[in-house]
Amino acid sequence: MQSLQERHALPISCMNLEKEDDLGPVQVHRKALSQQNEILHLPRIHSLGNSAQEENGNLQQELFSLKIRNCTLFKAVPLPHIGNKMAPSLSDAGGRAGPAKQFLGLLFSPEKDAFEKMFSRFDSTAVAGWQRKAHGFMSDLGAWSGSGDNFVQFAHFWLSELQHTQKQQLLELEMGIIEDKLRLALLQGSDSGEFQPLDFNTILAAALSEYPTGLVSSLSPYVFLDYLNFMSSAQTSGYKKMLSSIQYTTKNAQIAQWLLAIRAFVLANLWHAIVKFYKALVNTQISSEQHVKSSVSSDKKHPCDVVKERALQSVQLGYTDVLDYLVRNQKLDLGVVDEKNRNLLFLAAVYDQSKILDYFLEMTLPIPDVNQAAENGNTPLHAAVNTGKMHLVSLLLHYPGINVNTPNPQCDGATPLHLAIVYGQLGICYLLLNAAADVESLVGGLSPLQLAETFGNEAIVGLLKMHVKRFKLESKMLGLSALEF
Repeated sequence: MQSLQERHALPISCMNLEKEDDLGPVQVHRKALSQQNEILHLPRIHSLGNSAQEENGNLQQELFSLKIRNCTLFKAVPLPHIGNKMAPSLSDAGGRAGPAKQFLGLLFSPEKDAFEKMFSRFDSTAVAGWQRKAHGFMSDLGAWSGSGDNFVQFAHFWLSELQHTQKQQLLELEMGIIEDKLRLALLQGSDSGEFQPLDFNTILAAALSEYPTGLVSSLSPYVFLDYLNFMSSAQTSGYKKMLSSIQYTTKNAQIAQWLLAIRAFVLANLWHAIVKFYKALVNTQISSEQHVKSSVSSDKKHPCDVVKERALQSVQLGYTDVLDYLVRNQKLDLGVVDEKNRNLLFLAAVYDQSKILDYFLEMTLPIPDVNQAAENGNTPLHAAVNTGKMHLVSLLLHYPGINVNTPNPQCDGATPLHLAIVYGQLGICYLLLNAAADVESLVGGLSPLQLAETFGNEAIVGLLKMHVKRFKLESKMLGLSALEF
């Protein structure tokens, strides 16, 4: 038989396992970023701001504007609107892709022999150089995106931190630089007045029809991330489709090859430049050493493993926007677990990410199993109690089908209520008891009331006595009702 001292020590040794095992370097990063301005654009997801966040958000906007102004000083011509110079503005089009797409279709059908004329002066030696640069840029993107949580951090920046107008400015700036490079290749050895700006527009519109509407429209917010994912992972059918998506039909094989080369060059340059801008911006705020680490590049992993890893990182960092992107566009399996068999709800509880719990609570089925036990026998509710956060416990108790009395077989059958008693969490005990926690379950041979008396917590003892009394009364009433039948 166990002594009272042994019974007293048993729950403590079991309960502390979670606190020791579940803290990781990502918490350091999350705390460092806790003051950043977070603007989410997901349905039913709301972010709370404070003065510190607003100040940091203003600082980011000032840094962005300064970088844009510094870059534009080197350009003597206005920034281009490739494929849309004569079209209605984005605001006139109501933000819809339809009208802009129709206009681009006009540019995809230039006058007969127009492309032949333009490409007759094309510096073909530039193509080989472009292909080498494109390959190098995509290799850099793959190495960077597959390292640590870089992709997840950038995705959050693109989806929630970079404003719509800032995206337009940044894309226009980079496309202007790319247009200059294309002009140099086409004007090699020809009269500068032979070609009009619309000619270069036509080529770029055919090579990158996604710009600008497809990259900044609220109806297609994930195109940029999808392409970055293709560039930074194993060459799949999606990667090949991305590179070959030319909006122009020609029987001239040479022109087709040049257009494909231009598209690859434009894609690699544009995406590499945007990521480079992001890295420069981030380096002014937090060092990369504080990011979650990953030992294997994403181009050496199975695509499903890459999505899984990014989902785990998104939950740890509390990025509901990135998680939603993975769910909607990357076919994330919501049953994924980490190396300790902790599912997404468990990790959300461990890392105090109530926004993630809110996200899944409002999602239609299927969602992660709220009762799934981790490697150490604890469920997400056990993990939430271990954190001592009432709001996490309350959120989990709202999940349909949650079992408030799941025992941990590795800890002598401890339920979440036993944990709350051991830690002296009066408020959490109240929540669990109101959710029908079992007041007669045993851990180490002790009932919840006996456990509370052992630890000498008078407030919890009084609360439990009241619930025990009510439980006995309800049981007696049920017994009488059964006798009547």
